[in-house]
Amino acid sequence: MPRSPRKLSESGVYHVMVRGIAQAQLFYDDADREAFLERLQFVKDTCGFKIYAWCLMGNHVHLIVDVSEATETLSSIMKRLLVRYARYFNSRYDRVGYLYQSRFESRPIEDDSYLLTAVRYVHRNPLEAGNSICHWTSYDAYMGRAYGQTLTDVGFVLRVLSPRPEVAVPAFSDLVLNAEVHHLPSWTIPARVRLSDAEAKKVIEQCAGIDECLRLVDLPSDRRVEAIRQSRMRHCSVRQIARLTGLTKRMVELALAA
Repeated sequence: MPRSPRKLSESGVYHVMVRGIAQAQLFYDDADREAFLERLQFVKDTCGFKIYAWCLMGNHVHLIVDVSEATETLSSIMKRLLVRYARYFNSRYDRVGYLYQSRFESRPIEDDSYLLTAVRYVHRNPLEAGNSICHWTSYDAYMGRAYGQTLTDVGFVLRVLSPRPEVAVPAFSDLVLNAEVHHLPSWTIPARVRLSDAEAKKVIEQCAGIDECLRLVDLPSDRRVEAIRQSRMRHCSVRQIARLTGLTKRMVELALAA
């Protein structure tokens, strides 16, 4: 079956996900993580793109990148990165074969509210898994600490939160660390009572990376849960998500509680 074409972002900003094949580990220790980040830095310097957020988990990676001024396409950039890391990994562990699960996933980010939702989601991945929020994410860079400073371009996201750094940095910390934030704070976007079904449909399709809401049920469970959470944070109601995707209201509620 032919692969569907990758959705292009008009803004040039993408949420990119890379997964290990059959949920296999991509990183066994900190040396592996350092090796990945070194190659990410090299490819960034070579291709001229920006990195707004990153997170390295055991068997997957999240990146938020801006390729609007890059010298190469997102696909070329990711090929450079993933081939380099696979060579390192296979050599170190004396293995052969594919390291990644199919091609990388990418979702266009076209507005500031979705950008902040994605940035929050990426940084909370290790926290939700019981790890330190600062460990192997770009959170330290946003807090002004040395680790990851050259890799992460923090200015744009901080300016979305506030033009004043003394306001933006605490606001970023609250956005990421506050577990009770189920929607973007009122100081980031205008308050809205609810989306129309047409607007909600577009949000769900963007969050899930699909061209039709009813295809959400066909996604792997982890991607489906992630899409439901992001759709809810972007103001889709539980009933709208259920009605537009064909899922039951209980299934949506269970995904949000997972």
